Amino acid sequence: MKRLYISAALIILIGALSGVHIWLLGRFTGELAELLTQAQAQVELEDWEQAARLTRQAKERWVDHEGYLHITLRHGDMDAVLISMDEALAFLEGGERQPSEYAAVNARLLTQLALLVEAELPTLSNLL
Repeated sequence: MKRLYISAALIILIGALSGVHIWLLGRFTGELAELLTQAQAQVELEDWEQAARLTRQAKERWVDHEGYLHITLRHGDMDAVLISMDEALAFLEGGERQPSEYAAVNARLLTQLALLVEAELPTLSNLL
């Protein structure tokens, strides 16, 4: 009977830790998405320097959390987000000011961040 209690406790612990991870990841990606949305608004106001600062800030936060993210996420997903951040920064820091192309890169980046959380949710499609 003791083994049953230990097994049940471990399952509950794993479930609780998974829930905490999903909550933390959702909060973290939400903060990044907010910074990137603000950067998009700055591009629309043609304040490219402020947009670049906000995007760099989002990238710095991402890099600061890479240790945790490497443990909990697929490396391919992490690399895709980092590449998209670099691409967004290249559009912002480049000499050509093309708001529509930046908007497309930023939208892809926001979608990638949303998909990170979605992939961690315990849904039927993720379990199969």
